[in-house]
Amino acid sequence: MSTQEKKTIGILGGMGPLATADLFQKIVLLTKADTDREHIRVYIDSNANIPDRTAAILSGGEDPVPEMASALRHLEACGADCIIMPCNTAHYFLPRLQAMTEIPFLSILTAAAEACKAQFPGKTVGILATRGTLAANLYQEALAQAGVPYLVPDAPAQD
Repeated sequence: MSTQEKKTIGILGGMGPLATADLFQKIVLLTKADTDREHIRVYIDSNANIPDRTAAILSGGEDPVPEMASALRHLEACGADCIIMPCNTAHYFLPRLQAMTEIPFLSILTAAAEACKAQFPGKTVGILATRGTLAANLYQEALAQAGVPYLVPDAPAQD
């Protein structure tokens, strides 16, 4: 495959800079490549100025979408072919972000739900997540859509 044919990934990160670094490391480690040139080109915008997503969802905190959109514009300018976000809670804002661009987002929610369905058919998934992710029903909806049963810890267990 020539360099022209390769697709690129844009990581809209910084919402947990270590989550961004972990995602990039996983992409590198899981890519079947014999040489450096065979790896996937990855653009990373690790924008640590993005306001807290859980606060925005639960208590009317500052809207993170303007800063997320800024990162998205940078990834568009680089030429990313798809966008991924390593922050689960940020997926609450995915519909607003997707409406701002033609570049497709790959949803961690959908990917996780489909992986659970394929790897553990008939098993029940326990959802461990931030209060914002749980309150927004992000994984509950994705798992239900994939037909995967799930359990959510009660409030004391979440603490």
